[in-house]
Amino acid sequence: MKNLWVQRNGDIYRVLVQEGNGCWLISYDSPAAPFFVSDMGEYERTTPPPLPDGQLSEAAQKRAAIIAPLLVAGDTAITDKAERSKIAHLIAASNTTTPRRVLRLYYRYLATEQLLSPKARAPSVNSDYEWAIKTFYFSAKKLSLRGAFEMMLLQRYTDFEGNLAPTRPTFGSFRAYFYSRNYHKSPRKIIARDGLTHYQRNCQPAFGSASTWRKSPGSYQMDATEADIYLRSPGGTPFRPYIYLAVDSATQLIAGVWAGEACDELSVMRCLEHACRDKVEWCGQHGVTIAPKQWPSHGLPYEVITDKGREFCGTRMQELCRRYGVELISQAPFRPDRKGLVEQAFHLLQERYKPLLRGKGVIEPDAQERWAIDYRAQAILTLEDFVQVLIHCVVYLNSGRVLSSGCTPAQLWAESAPQLLDVDAEELRLMSLPRTTAKLSRKGVRVNGVLYVPSDMDGLFLGDTYSLTYDPVNLSRVYLAEHDFRPCMAAPGQGVEELSLTAYKAAQESRRATLRETEGNCTSASIDCLRGIQGVIQRATEGVRP
Repeated sequence: MKNLWVQRNGDIYRVLVQEGNGCWLISYDSPAAPFFVSDMGEYERTTPPPLPDGQLSEAAQKRAAIIAPLLVAGDTAITDKAERSKIAHLIAASNTTTPRRVLRLYYRYLATEQLLSPKARAPSVNSDYEWAIKTFYFSAKKLSLRGAFEMMLLQRYTDFEGNLAPTRPTFGSFRAYFYSRNYHKSPRKIIARDGLTHYQRNCQPAFGSASTWRKSPGSYQMDATEADIYLRSPGGTPFRPYIYLAVDSATQLIAGVWAGEACDELSVMRCLEHACRDKVEWCGQHGVTIAPKQWPSHGLPYEVITDKGREFCGTRMQELCRRYGVELISQAPFRPDRKGLVEQAFHLLQERYKPLLRGKGVIEPDAQERWAIDYRAQAILTLEDFVQVLIHCVVYLNSGRVLSSGCTPAQLWAESAPQLLDVDAEELRLMSLPRTTAKLSRKGVRVNGVLYVPSDMDGLFLGDTYSLTYDPVNLSRVYLAEHDFRPCMAAPGQGVEELSLTAYKAAQESRRATLRETEGNCTSASIDCLRGIQGVIQRATEGVRP
């Protein structure tokens, strides 16, 4: 087992002892006390570094004799810190040295075996190679291998007058040293040159299969992406929509989808609301007819897996988790592999519709390059058209795509026992609506310029401020969010029945324009009235009669 080597983030470790629930490791680069790792998923196997060979010198034999009791203790000295310390103190007392030196020799031997063989030390030129690679090549300045070699020559093989030493290493030997030690494959190279973020997002090893993470449906992976297409808004302005998906971890079924202009917490709630709804009815509202078996999911998941995006960790999601007992699992940033099913679903979804919509707003890889086409001018689809396209793509991915198991996601869902929460879809819809605050007065609460009257004053107090949720499509009522979504009806005579917020604002603007025109006429008439009265007074004062 001690011949097994692993690495993590560019650092090399030696496996000393393997136990049933983990392994004992020691650092090769910085030997210290062995440590226990229960989860080896972050470590990957690597080739062993060069170890010494040959006969021991007299000094090395003396050092070997010093740590011999620790080596005889075997795995006990590795795994038991107290026993290791006890043996080190006994060795130090009998050899007139310190326990610290004994342990330092012992750790160095466990990690490299180089304390016993001075003959195995690399030539000085190799140490220069090592220094140059770590200093110049493993750098954010991203020098080439040739550039690192020349910097080494400049720093260590030139005299005070700047002349190169006649006996200097060649670039061929430097390059051979670099590749023989697999520095070109080391994660440390990527981290040093491109940053830890790039390595974690694009190069970190991924083990296992995401589909085997959960055995039964009910655990949804959620994420959002900006679609590679421009759509046409009602005002004619092109925009890129955001797509939200909720993908089941066990079956790869896309359980919820939402597309809109905003990337916020409300969109997350809308996606979860859609995951709870009956898909046949929802698709029918968008003009697409499907069978229940093509999209069989409806219900709230018991677990939501996301990254640390702000829209997934806001107050609205926390309220949903508290209300229904949903567990929110936030994965580490820059680790798309930990929710790889939803990331792959985005790729499959867009690759499904992009070939058919090229030239109609789809953004190609040459965007932002010189002489590239302005893809905004090609936009012809509206948001409703795009939603219909997404429905057709999702239905195919759910009921037409065959997985490696030989079944479609919809078939796997039907054959399993989904663990979903039975939630009132209307209540979840109210939770997903926009919110505002208003003070309760004797006349009611005023939201978006409209006065509303609570249906029940139980537990409400005049002068207090309450959180209200409203539907921008229908202003006939709002709901008190803090009191189980108690409805508040619009006061009569305001003309907002079945009006949307956009239509109401347009009507208000038209009313204000009419009022400004009327006020102008009123002012002009008032001036004419004052002018006539002043004329009468002036004539009476002068004694002139008409």
